[in-house]
Amino acid sequence: MMRIVVPLILFLLACGPGAEVRSGRELYLAYGCAACHGVNADGRGPAAGLAHIKPRDLTHLGGYRGSNTTEGIASTIAFGVAEGRTGMPGYPDIPKHERIAIAEYLRSLAAAPAPVLVEEAWVRAPNPAVDVASGYLTIVNSADRPIDLVAVSATGANFVEMHETKSIDGMMTMEKRERLTVPANGTLMLQPGGVHLMLIGLARPFPRAFELSLRFNDGTMVTTTAEVRNAE
Repeated sequence: MMRIVVPLILFLLACGPGAEVRSGRELYLAYGCAACHGVNADGRGPAAGLAHIKPRDLTHLGGYRGSNTTEGIASTIAFGVAEGRTGMPGYPDIPKHERIAIAEYLRSLAAAPAPVLVEEAWVRAPNPAVDVASGYLTIVNSADRPIDLVAVSATGANFVEMHETKSIDGMMTMEKRERLTVPANGTLMLQPGGVHLMLIGLARPFPRAFELSLRFNDGTMVTTTAEVRNAE
């Protein structure tokens, strides 16, 4: 009987939870860390708005509540952060080697430059008679492969579309674009007279700034603030 039981126990240990070696990012996502801290660990998860204390942007080591060493981050995951009534809870049931893997992943994010940057975002002051406004920005892609902007949303607008202004037979027209490609190690400028955003269904009174959330085809999410200003 023992000859049967021992191999069975070894089999269960080898194939049980945690037996499969997964990357720190896979574990970060599997344990639901992205719910608060976001897919890119930037503190912009879907549950962030419900938290009494804003989740931290984990890509900046200087903003950590506790130690930002690998061991320190792993310890914080295990024991949590005591901050008022709604600090980060502890997760002592996550095996230490997995907490270490998550910590190493987070430190790699903090050490690496962001592959996509959104700069110089602004929205043209809308005409009071309409509920649409055009938006402009610059996207910088530092990766060695092109990346596509596939969706944009904005606070204070029902939805956002990507458009391109074109001249056809001397007539200026606007054509809707489903995606915009940013070249590898390159820049895409959304500017008047060319590719731009259309914010549709604006809230009233018109806000002084819009928070834009840009989603790319590799899952990257970038959020930026676009000030409202006159074209000149």
